[in-house]
Amino acid sequence: MIAFYLFLTMRCFYFGFVAMNRYLIASLFISVVVLTACQSEFPHNQTGKAIIEGIIANPQPGKKVYLSRQGIQKAELIDSVQPDNYGKFFIELPVESPAFYTLNLYNTQFGDLVIAKPSTIHIEADGQTNGKFKVTGSPDTDYLMRFYEIEKKFLYRRDSLQMVMAKGQLERKQAEEAYRMFVADATNSVKEIIQQNPISIVSIVVAGALDVDRELPFLRQIHQQLQEAYPESEYVIDFGKRLEQIAKTAIGQPAPEIALKNPEGKEVKLSSLRGKYVLIDFWASWCGPCRRENPNIVRIYNRYKDKDFEIFGVSLDRDRDQWIKAIQDDGLAWIHVSDLQYWQSPIVQLYRIQGIPMTLLVDKNGIIIDKNLRGQALEDRLAELLQ
Repeated sequence: MIAFYLFLTMRCFYFGFVAMNRYLIASLFISVVVLTACQSEFPHNQTGKAIIEGIIANPQPGKKVYLSRQGIQKAELIDSVQPDNYGKFFIELPVESPAFYTLNLYNTQFGDLVIAKPSTIHIEADGQTNGKFKVTGSPDTDYLMRFYEIEKKFLYRRDSLQMVMAKGQLERKQAEEAYRMFVADATNSVKEIIQQNPISIVSIVVAGALDVDRELPFLRQIHQQLQEAYPESEYVIDFGKRLEQIAKTAIGQPAPEIALKNPEGKEVKLSSLRGKYVLIDFWASWCGPCRRENPNIVRIYNRYKDKDFEIFGVSLDRDRDQWIKAIQDDGLAWIHVSDLQYWQSPIVQLYRIQGIPMTLLVDKNGIIIDKNLRGQALEDRLAELLQ
């Protein structure tokens, strides 16, 4: 079934490495059963409507097929029909602009469709959970399924790399290089498939696999092409709004002000650190990966703290005692602030925090110059700036 939360968060293939503490509740990918698509065998439909012709291999007499349109915020039931005794059904709907749809077969099997123009679409399905669901006559659905196969391939590679790293079978530098190559390969594959389909609304979903902070110009270009093609599409309008929101904390933009209290109860502002390079470190005492990364941060801080460098730790804790204990236990001798509001902190939305640990590197003028640097990558960047 389509879980359609376009650009509520921006996910990229490597997020399993950098956001290990909070599962991304708003998936940018559409959750689908595996589909096999091929070229249309039907003539072009001239009626201004889409015609869905389907046959279900395992009929369930008396049960219905439901068609829903997936909007930005919610799904809308479009039609329901009862297949005949042979499992055949027919649905006709007007098509004004491209949209995402879900077919619900007997409340047992769910399949996704992308309908972009008047056409005849043929469905062959088993009517069983995880059964066959074959779509013919919808190139945009074909595109979605090609992307889904790419996603599966890279998620498998990501999981395999994580397993090798967890077993300690790679040195740190080797692991980081393997990771960089993985991200570059995934990014290139996603951009290539988008460039092949620049004015398909499916590209909005596919774009969710990219690192938006580094690919913002490319994403804006795709949005402009989609806007020219479908200026009134709710998906395209929402895409544009999300990009503008994202741009506020993109690399090259001033870091939004953070003014929170330190453990002693005194308000400290991020802007008070102008004139220094600042690593904004979003973390929490309950975050395992954050705590495991802290020794590296401590080592780097001790090396550069006397060279116009500071760390501004922003905690997503909710228990003051646990927050202070973690600071003391881990020897975190830099600036710490928190409003102790956990994921409900306004900072989460302001900085689009989707998982922690998360870091931003800010220059002496308060401009964001890099994101999510860790380990050797962070050390190399600071060496470049401060030595």
